[in-house]
Amino acid sequence: MPSFHIFEEDPFSPIRYDYAIQNILYRRSSEFGEVAVAEHEYFGRMLILDGVVQLTERDEYFYHEMIAHVPLYSHPYPEDVLIIGGGDGGTLREVLKHTEVQRVAMAEIDRDVIETSKRYFPTLSVGFGDPRLTVHIADGATFVAKANNAFDVIIVDCTDPVGPAESLFTDEFFSNTHSALKAAGIFAAQTESLHFHLDFVLKVQQKLRQRFYFTDLYTVPLATYAGNWWTFSVGSKTTNAREVVRKCEVQTKYYAEDVHRNAFLPVSLSQKLLGATPGTPRQ
Repeated sequence: MPSFHIFEEDPFSPIRYDYAIQNILYRRSSEFGEVAVAEHEYFGRMLILDGVVQLTERDEYFYHEMIAHVPLYSHPYPEDVLIIGGGDGGTLREVLKHTEVQRVAMAEIDRDVIETSKRYFPTLSVGFGDPRLTVHIADGATFVAKANNAFDVIIVDCTDPVGPAESLFTDEFFSNTHSALKAAGIFAAQTESLHFHLDFVLKVQQKLRQRFYFTDLYTVPLATYAGNWWTFSVGSKTTNAREVVRKCEVQTKYYAEDVHRNAFLPVSLSQKLLGATPGTPRQ
């Protein structure tokens, strides 16, 4: 039986989650906040940053497969990939499944997140030993500002847009990201819940529309994220991210070609919620 409860006070959502926890396996404060690993009877091990659940062993693949494979399968030749954040390794694991990927750079601000995943989440951290990977312990906004025409795909796998992650959603960041992408580049980022954060989603979409030829939004249901109806914003310089341009050959639990296409908001709903017609090039 669980011995105690922990309460998730999400700083970006109007609700509170209650988890019956069996054990706290790890807890440590770094200069960027508290990193903890808890054990739950149903969800398995849970990674918790500053009191907010970031992933669970039971359902992490929904998020990691969708944030990685949608932009990668929308790109005809994704050789160079940048992951901003993603220190748990889940997104990296999925990116490295693509044999087309030759080089991956990861800009993660907190080394302790990486080390914690290596110790407690072996099914997520398998990619850290891959020779294609270069890890940079750095602020993602600062890192991308120094890159130019360097990456085919940039993925922002970050925490809620408060604290250190705020810099990843500014006008300056999106401009620098556009410059860091190659001519056929694609950008994707997690952008919170349509239920609780529609205003934030709209702001991100508007900023992307100012810079990218195609801008769109796709979603995935996530049980452990506040608001559940989770969004990913995508911007592309040349291609419509709704299209799968390479044959899906990687092993996945959730992602597939039809899942990819159906994850994007229907045209009618996109017009109602976002005030835009998806898949329409910027004028």
